[in-house]
Amino acid sequence: MHRQEEAEYLEELKNFVLLHCEAQQLKPGGVKEILKRITHAEGSEAGSWTAEWCRVALQMEQLQNWSDAAKLYNLARFPFVENEMQQTAHDACIENFEKSMAQAKVKFETLVLAEGAFKAYATGLDKNWPVVVVCGGIISIKEQWARFLLMAKRLKLCVVVTEMPGVGENTLRYTPETWTLFSQILDAVQGRADTQQCHLMALSFSGHLALLAAAKDSRIRGITTVGAPVASFFRQYNSTAVPLATRRTLSHLTGLTRESLFIQMPDWQITLNDAPKLAIPVHYLQSEYDEIIPSSEIQSLKKIAADARVYCLADVHGSPNNMHLVAPWVLASIMASFPSRKKQALIFRTLWKAKALLSRRRNIAPPKKAEVIAPVLNGKVGSD
Repeated sequence: MHRQEEAEYLEELKNFVLLHCEAQQLKPGGVKEILKRITHAEGSEAGSWTAEWCRVALQMEQLQNWSDAAKLYNLARFPFVENEMQQTAHDACIENFEKSMAQAKVKFETLVLAEGAFKAYATGLDKNWPVVVVCGGIISIKEQWARFLLMAKRLKLCVVVTEMPGVGENTLRYTPETWTLFSQILDAVQGRADTQQCHLMALSFSGHLALLAAAKDSRIRGITTVGAPVASFFRQYNSTAVPLATRRTLSHLTGLTRESLFIQMPDWQITLNDAPKLAIPVHYLQSEYDEIIPSSEIQSLKKIAADARVYCLADVHGSPNNMHLVAPWVLASIMASFPSRKKQALIFRTLWKAKALLSRRRNIAPPKKAEVIAPVLNGKVGSD
């Protein structure tokens, strides 16, 4: 990369990683200290992105803090593996994730699917519980969603966590046709869970695949997504509208050059030509200041989904500054898909509404864009 492009890329990574830190419940102070030491995105020497995250991850590993070690190794291979040190970090992330699950006494099975092309972790099997499949976006590996595996028993759900094509251990290429990964997961747990009741929590770009899957697989009863591209993003795809880190990551996931993406992306938009209008609930979180996904996606969504339930927050992509609202909203939307879980859905919905009311009282006027998109080391910016 040219020097200017590398500087732009590093700045974006420092912005984008904060959402993933929030999602993993890492302490903001420690994250900011690590980010201050990072001076370049590539390489494996001191000051590089991977080396600085690995240094702290190793400290946590030596303290036998397997959970935090896994989270930090995850960020060391962020946004995707392209050198040996990042691969080592990814391997260490998986190893420490497994130790943290054992420490928490969570039993799970590793599903090896599509003849080894991708994997998923499943818990809550053999109890005939409804299924929730959790999948992150173009950066999030399956180990990042350990919290859902931890909650499965309490929620009485079969939870399966996986990752998008091209992400983590998924060796498939991301195309609109890879929506079948969700159906393959349901086929794999058939007879061990109530697969006729499935909810997809598919964040960002995996939401694109979830919408396509729901049009083909009637076992899917609902979708929860955050900042998913539907049509507008693909139609408008260009170097001005899409951040460099997103373009580079999409190129890695698809196996296409950045130039080829400009040509092919418009064909990926979802329209009514692809399938009949969806009748299932689609819970969609829109971030008002999303720097990746255009606001016009709401109109695109309503064209293909008859029951689109949109929740808007004044935040950037993924709404990292509003995780206290996002978490109960997600759980309420998931539980609402299952008739036997209506009571739990009501509890989470009440919690979400109460927190939203409290937030409005504390912030009578909505934040301006400049107040949300603050300098990165203030720890207030996030993205995919």
